[in-house]
Amino acid sequence: MQDRLWRVGLGLGIGGALVYLVVSYLEALPGLETVEQQRAFGVIILIGLPFFYVLTFCGETEESEVEIAALCAGLGIGLYLLKWATNLPMLGDKAAFLIPVALYFVYSTSWLVPLRVFKHNLRGFGYMYLGRVPQAIACFGRALQIDRTSELAASGLYALHRKVDVTKLDDRTVLLLNFDISLMIAADELIGEKPPTAAQRAEALRLLDLVERHKPALLPRADYLRAVALTHGKDFDGAADALSRLLSPETPYTDAGNRAKTLFDAWDLAVRLHPEIAKRLGEPELAKPGRRIEAIGAIERKLASSPNDGTAIELQRLAYQGLTENEFYAAVTDGPPTDFNYDLVEQLGLALADDTDPARRERGAAYLRIAGRGLPARGPAIFTRLADLATAAGQPDDARSYLEQVKRAGLQVGPANLPADQKPLYSAALKKLSEDAETRKDFESAMADWRLFIEAGNNDIESLRRLADLHEKSGDILNALLVTERGLLHAKNDADLKDRRAAYYRDVPVERVAAVREQVSRWFDVDYCVRTARSVTELAEPDAETLAWGLHLARLARAVRPESQAALLAEANLRGRLGETGERLKLLEDLREMPKGSGEDETAWYQATRLLGDAYLDELDRPDLAIACFNDYRNYAKSGAETLYRLGEAHEKKGDIAAAKKYYKAVTAFSGHPKYWDATEAVRRLEG
Repeated sequence: MQDRLWRVGLGLGIGGALVYLVVSYLEALPGLETVEQQRAFGVIILIGLPFFYVLTFCGETEESEVEIAALCAGLGIGLYLLKWATNLPMLGDKAAFLIPVALYFVYSTSWLVPLRVFKHNLRGFGYMYLGRVPQAIACFGRALQIDRTSELAASGLYALHRKVDVTKLDDRTVLLLNFDISLMIAADELIGEKPPTAAQRAEALRLLDLVERHKPALLPRADYLRAVALTHGKDFDGAADALSRLLSPETPYTDAGNRAKTLFDAWDLAVRLHPEIAKRLGEPELAKPGRRIEAIGAIERKLASSPNDGTAIELQRLAYQGLTENEFYAAVTDGPPTDFNYDLVEQLGLALADDTDPARRERGAAYLRIAGRGLPARGPAIFTRLADLATAAGQPDDARSYLEQVKRAGLQVGPANLPADQKPLYSAALKKLSEDAETRKDFESAMADWRLFIEAGNNDIESLRRLADLHEKSGDILNALLVTERGLLHAKNDADLKDRRAAYYRDVPVERVAAVREQVSRWFDVDYCVRTARSVTELAEPDAETLAWGLHLARLARAVRPESQAALLAEANLRGRLGETGERLKLLEDLREMPKGSGEDETAWYQATRLLGDAYLDELDRPDLAIACFNDYRNYAKSGAETLYRLGEAHEKKGDIAAAKKYYKAVTAFSGHPKYWDATEAVRRLEG
C-alpha cells in the first residue's frame, strides 16, 4: 500500500481488531480460565515484546507500520491480561486500548521515519567497514531517499567515497555510486587554501573521468573542475578548452540546469581568477554571441542569493562595462532577460548621458535604451530623458522616436497602472507626438496620439475641442461631429462647440452617417436635426440654400432614426418647398402608412394626414381619399372647424350634398372662426 496515511489507518484498525478479538474470546481459550493464568500469560507477552522489536530493528526488510501495529496490539493484550488499570478511575480496562493506540500514533507519525533512516545509516556504516561497498551505497542511498537532509547519510557516503577507490569498482557497483559525492570529493581535492598536489589532481581527474563516463548529466560541473585541475597543472590551453566548452551555449549538455549552476564559477575563472586563462578567454569570450548575457544572468543569480558577495560584485562591474545594445537585443526574442540588473544599467546610463565626449554620451544613451526596455514602468522618464538629449543635440527624428518609446512603455504597463511620477511624462509625450504629427500633416497619427492623451485622464473640453479640430482637418466630419457632441455633454453652453456642431451637421454626408448608424446613434443629436429642419419649414421666405440645409438635416435624422415620423414630415415639407411635389406626396403617404407614434411622432402623423388630405382634395382631385384623411385627423386634439369645413368641401366635390351641408352647418356653430362666413355661404348655396 503506497499511500502512507492509508497504511497508518489500516495498521491502527488491524491492531485494534486483534486486541478486541483476544479480549472477547479470551476465556474460551484452554489454560486461561483463571485470572492468575491470564496474568502469567500477559507477563510472557510483555517480556517478549522487546525481543520482537529488536528482531524488527535488526531485520533486513525495512520496517513499516505493520510491525509497530503488531507490537502495540501485543502491548494492549498484555496490559489487559495483567488487569493493572482495573482500579484506575475513569479508565479501567479501557487503558488496554488507549495506551497502545497513543503509542502507535506517536511512533508511526513521529518516530518511524527517523528510526528507519537511522537504521539504514547504521547498516551503511557497518557494510562500509566490512568492505561491502554495494550494500553500503544502497543503505546510504535509501536513507537519503527517505530524508534528503540526513547529514549522517551524506557524511557516510562521503566517507565511503573517500575510503574506497571508486575508479576501480566494477561497472555494476559504479552505477550505485552517488556521483554528486564524487564531484564533491574532486572539488575538495582541487579547491582549498593550498594548491593541490600532483596526486590530488590525478585523483580528481580520475573521478571526473568516472563521472563523465557514467553520469552525463553532471558533465558541466565535471568540465569546470577539469578546467580547475588543468589550470593548477599549468595546462592553460587545455583548461581554456574545457572552460570554453562549458561557456558555449551550443555544447549539447544533457542537463541545462547543472550548466546554469556552474556558469558563475566558470566565468569567474575565465575572466578574473587566473591571468593566463583570462588572456585566452576573458573579454573576447564575453563578446561572443549570447555569452555576455548568460554571464550576466549567472552573476545576477549569484547576487540574488548572496547580495554582498565581493567576487560577484566585481564580475558584475566587468560584465556590464562592455555590454552593447546588440548583445542585449539579440537576447530579447522572448522578452527582456529576467536575470538582469536594469536599475544598474539605468544608473550607468545617467552617469554618461551628459558627458562631453560624444562616444561616452552615446554609450550612456545605449544603457538608457536598454534600461527603458526592461523597466517599462519607468520607461516614460527614461525615454523622455533620451528625447530631451536628442532635442538638445539637434536630432528631431531621434527625439520623436524616443517619444514613441514613451508611448510604448505607457501602453505596455497601462496608463492607469503607471506610477504617479510617470503619468505626466506619458501625457506630455503624447501631446508632443500629436502636435508634431499635425505639423507634418499626418492627421491620422495626430488623432491616434491625441485619443491616447485623452484616455490617459485628460478628458477636458479643450482636449475634445482639439480632437474635433484634427478630425475636421483630416476630412472626417462625422467623427468631428461626434467628438463635439461629446464635448457639449460637459459644456452645453460653449458657443464655439455649438458653432462647430452646426457646421459639422451641415457638412457631414448622409450616406456616411447611414453606413454607421448603429455606432453613432448614441452620440448623434437627432432631436437637434429635427428641430432645426422644422424651423426652416416655418420660415416665411427661405432661400434655396437654407431649404437645402434643412432638408439635409431631416435626412440625417432619418439616417440615424429611420422610424422618426417627425423627421419624415420635416423632409416631406422641405421637399414641397423645393418644388419636389411628387416626392413630398410619396413621403406623406409613407408616413400615413406607419403605425401612429407618440409625442412628437404622433403630432407629425396627424399633420401628415391633414396635409395629405389637402393634397388629395386640392391637387389630385381625389375627394374620397381626402375624406378618409380628414376623418382620421378629426381624432387629433387640435383639429376643429377647419377640418369640418374641409370635409364639407370634399363631400361637395364628391357629390354628396347632404353630407357636405352637414359639415358646413357644423362650422357655422363656431361664429368666431375665420371659416364661419364661408361655411354660411356654402350652406345657402347648397340649399338654394
